[in-house]
Amino acid sequence: MADLRITAADDTTPPTVTRGAEPEQPPTRSSPARLLGRRHTDAVLIGVLATLVSGAFLWVPSVWYDEAATVVSATRTWGQLWAMIHTVDLVHAAYYAFMHLWFDVFPYSPTSLRVPSALATGVAAGLTVSLTRILVNRRTAVVAGLLFVLLPRVTWMGGEGRSYALSALFAVALTLVLVVAARRTAEDGHARTRRSITLWWVGYALLAVVACAFFLYIALLVVGHALTMLVRVLRDRRDHAAERSAVDEWARTGAVAVVPASGATSVRSSRRALLGWFAGAGVAGLASLPLAWFIASQNSQVSWIERPSFSTLRGVLVTQWFQGNENFAVFALVCAGATLVVLSLRLVPAARGFAEVVLPWMVVPTVGLVGVSLVVDPLYSPRYLTFGTPAIAMTMAVAIAAIPWRRVIALVLLVAVVLTSPTYVEQRQPEAKDSSAWDQVADLVAGERAAEAPGTREGVVFGPVRRHPKATSRIIQDTYPEAFRGMSDFTLETPGYETDGLWETQYPLGDVLDRTDDLDVVWLITSDKQDWRPRVTEQLGSVGFTLDEEWGLTRTNVLKFTR
Repeated sequence: MADLRITAADDTTPPTVTRGAEPEQPPTRSSPARLLGRRHTDAVLIGVLATLVSGAFLWVPSVWYDEAATVVSATRTWGQLWAMIHTVDLVHAAYYAFMHLWFDVFPYSPTSLRVPSALATGVAAGLTVSLTRILVNRRTAVVAGLLFVLLPRVTWMGGEGRSYALSALFAVALTLVLVVAARRTAEDGHARTRRSITLWWVGYALLAVVACAFFLYIALLVVGHALTMLVRVLRDRRDHAAERSAVDEWARTGAVAVVPASGATSVRSSRRALLGWFAGAGVAGLASLPLAWFIASQNSQVSWIERPSFSTLRGVLVTQWFQGNENFAVFALVCAGATLVVLSLRLVPAARGFAEVVLPWMVVPTVGLVGVSLVVDPLYSPRYLTFGTPAIAMTMAVAIAAIPWRRVIALVLLVAVVLTSPTYVEQRQPEAKDSSAWDQVADLVAGERAAEAPGTREGVVFGPVRRHPKATSRIIQDTYPEAFRGMSDFTLETPGYETDGLWETQYPLGDVLDRTDDLDVVWLITSDKQDWRPRVTEQLGSVGFTLDEEWGLTRTNVLKFTR
């Protein structure tokens, strides 16, 4: 509902009640074609910028454990993947299927693994601009898109071979569809418009199903959308009551006639929009329920998550959207707080309705996940709420874009660039991902093998890998296979792709020493924490191997034995 203007031309003219401009109401057409028009050039350009920023140097950091799970899953056959998700990682099944198709077109490499995330980040940035422009104005939209590109969590997700960037894309797309569907519902109800409204809500339901299949916690955003729609109904009812009160007041003055405002229409349209959300969310919920049920049976996968404590507050305020960058977190929270002041004082009239869309997006998933973690099982991890990054960028942008001087806005954005730069540089270092240096191990082995005499027969023993007791350092071969091609993996019992889990099984070295009879060189790749070196050196020594050379890399020891 908009503000009311009550006017009377003179003493003999009856008063009229008219509705002021409603910035939250749509233009005459809200259609997919409009979203692709020239006025969305900003979205396209910022989307390209986000892709370039995310894609820059994404080949530099070593692959790490979580990304290795993507590799070993997505490179399986469809039958092997189907068998695996019956016991583990069903929550990522849709993402693994998508990456399987991607690798069919762009064969696996550490770079091709991460490119989809960079592309998804670009699309999410563009949609953030489009959504903000609908809710506020062009200036705020551009600022929101640029801030989204600069968020430390966004620069992280754009270079990560997991589904987090897709979760942000789905979140902003789903919210955009909600807003457009609600606005279409408010338009005149002729037959053609009613068909369009139905299609938008069907689209919302389908998109919610797909989004939850890729990242189940998106369901918490759908719950947040319920709050959005309820607030809209309550707001329109309040404004309609104020409108009726104004009309009654004029009637009591003895005016000859009163022209009623159309507040009742807004109330009806907001109720229809709530019903549209309920139908779409209901369909999505029923379709996603079996998936959620089976995923819950695999919750032992997140047994590493601790129950929320006071330290969780730092995870919410700093790590969740700012990747541990405290300076950027302070900057962002100050901007977000300033936006709340701007909205409460109505300093940006065009932003009316903004808070009811964006604040539930930010708050409901976080409160919901932390609450479930407190009451039921620990499920909260800061990176799981990555899909809230568009919302925090949009919230920051309102206050910044409200500054009347463009040079000051540019200066504030420059501050954001300076604050995020240290994190961005750190994220693009060789050992940025959990201190993994697997690419260095692979480069070392490949270089040493290249210097050996032709015909040298080699084998390899894979020991433990740091921090992940169910995997072995064979994970390095899985992610950098060229370095180990042609080696005898003589301790391997069952490859991971032939099991119903992620990782392989292997024989104890002592049980298969006879398999080294025709080998000239044996390599040991092992963790520097769970040190296999003494035992392997002794066992290989019993069949004539001596330690030739040894290297200590980050978290990994590499030994070369010759005979």
